[in-house]
Amino acid sequence: MNLVTQKMGISEWSYGNDYTAVTRQKMQHVDLVERFEKLNIEVELGFTPDQIAKEVARCLNCDMETHFAAKRCIECDACIDVCPVQCLTITRNGEEDDLRTRLSAPALNLDQALYVSDDLPQTGRIMAKDEDVCVHCGLCAERCPTAAWDMQKFELFISYAGEEACANHLTTA
Repeated sequence: MNLVTQKMGISEWSYGNDYTAVTRQKMQHVDLVERFEKLNIEVELGFTPDQIAKEVARCLNCDMETHFAAKRCIECDACIDVCPVQCLTITRNGEEDDLRTRLSAPALNLDQALYVSDDLPQTGRIMAKDEDVCVHCGLCAERCPTAAWDMQKFELFISYAGEEACANHLTTA
């Protein structure tokens, strides 16, 4: 795999970041009785235009990620105040089990690693972020007065075995 990242200024990543907690739309399906009568039919009927509009509004800009520079942080808490999902916490460092209990929103997914910054210059505390909760809205970077938070665009290229697979992947990408 090859991961390529690009640091971006606010004018490059500025996008609609109005966070909305709209739930995932439910796909309409063919009635169960009809499914068993006609085994070769398409089961999913697709979204209505209204459902499509709601799903599109849920876009979380997954190709954008937050980047934090501890040496620039002045611990003003502006990023924490603006975070719609409470994934950011400034706290003292410690063992992971203890740290997870001190976050703004306790990190319950133990399979997802926490982001823990270097020591912050003023107090020696750390910035912790629960990546499992972050929605990549960019509000922390937009609000940060020192640009300690910034956004980076990334692309992940996955190599495929064999020349034919690589050629097919490159033509479809």
